[in-house]
Amino acid sequence: MIVTNQFDPGSPERAAAGSAGTLRERKRLSAMKRVQREAVNRFLADGFDRVTVEEIAAAAEVSAMSVYRWFGTKEALALWDEFDPPILAEVARQLHRHAPLVAVRNGMIAVLDEVYDRERDLALDRSRLIFREPALVSAAERNSRALRDALDTLFTEQAGLDPLAATAIAAVAVALLTVAIEAWQDHDGARPLADLIAEVFDVLEGLP
Repeated sequence: MIVTNQFDPGSPERAAAGSAGTLRERKRLSAMKRVQREAVNRFLADGFDRVTVEEIAAAAEVSAMSVYRWFGTKEALALWDEFDPPILAEVARQLHRHAPLVAVRNGMIAVLDEVYDRERDLALDRSRLIFREPALVSAAERNSRALRDALDTLFTEQAGLDPLAATAIAAVAVALLTVAIEAWQDHDGARPLADLIAEVFDVLEGLP
């Protein structure tokens, strides 16, 4: 998962209900993935700064206006995915049974494991691109903060944590997830992402 900014932390149930979407939504998601694949290929080949949104739109056979409407920014062409709402919904469900860090661990594994196996090549290319392009590193950091804030809200409102504790645990969870994804990338996706997420989260259990 490359963290994006499409969170609705106040309504995880609605996010889960809308994840499948209507036929129109499924067609839109399919078109967005086609555009993203074209964008990532071109960014890797020619450099992020040298490729224009208009060139990507023409190659993907959509209008530039549609690209801007779907993604908003050029950076989002690399950062976007549709998995954040279901992740938050799953974490919210896990919070009814588990402590916050365990809920995040289980929620991330449940949603991301199959996705990263199914879309391994694109996910790897996105990760490599983001870590090498300064503009994308900066955008990814902002979006990591958005994930932290979304988890913070869940921990405060649904788990009843003190605000400072909620913020601290959310920050730890995002940091651990980042370590897992970086390790997954470093191993070219050879190790299942679920195993890496479990391993890095479980490190905390062994600390004194």
